[in-house]
Amino acid sequence: MDAILFGFGPFSKYKENPSKIIVEKMDGKIISGLRIKGILLPVTYSEVKDIIKREIVSRKPDLALGIGLAPGRNKITLEKIAINYEYSSIPDTSGMKGTGKRIDPDGPDGIFTNLNVEKIVRKLNEEKIPADISLSAGGYICNLAMYAIMQNSIKLGIKGGFVHIPCHRELVASDMELNCPYMEIGTIIKGIKIILKNFNL
Repeated sequence: MDAILFGFGPFSKYKENPSKIIVEKMDGKIISGLRIKGILLPVTYSEVKDIIKREIVSRKPDLALGIGLAPGRNKITLEKIAINYEYSSIPDTSGMKGTGKRIDPDGPDGIFTNLNVEKIVRKLNEEKIPADISLSAGGYICNLAMYAIMQNSIKLGIKGGFVHIPCHRELVASDMELNCPYMEIGTIIKGIKIILKNFNL
């Protein structure tokens, strides 16, 4: 079986993105029987949809999972729904802001993940990984990525979803003005591996 993990590079004032670290560390590995392909996405509204569609359609994995940084969160949060909406107060790395338009004018207002996030969160908590369900991926690039992941995953009949992760210690230590909760990168990686192990629940 195969899985694509999508992550992101730095953006705004966050000079290191733990999702980039994770997808680079896991790329090429076999984890819980899944051959992992790590894909780094640009933090731009204009490119993300096309890259995700191309990778999912060409590779036809069993699982497509996005991972993104959610500064301020202190748990690994599995997103339940992506909304058909772009809005942001901060620009992407090309300088563009989400202005309130729909991601897909012809698409549904929201698309639910087909992962059993309730059971997966319980598995994470049983392993002492702080985790919860999130009902909003926001309106920034992570939500756009999840919407694209789910549109293409559903068309192919595969599993898809999105996970938001906290800042990691090194990021917070490098800039004390961030003043964010953090989680050790090893704990985050352990959590992602548990999600991979249980994606078919």
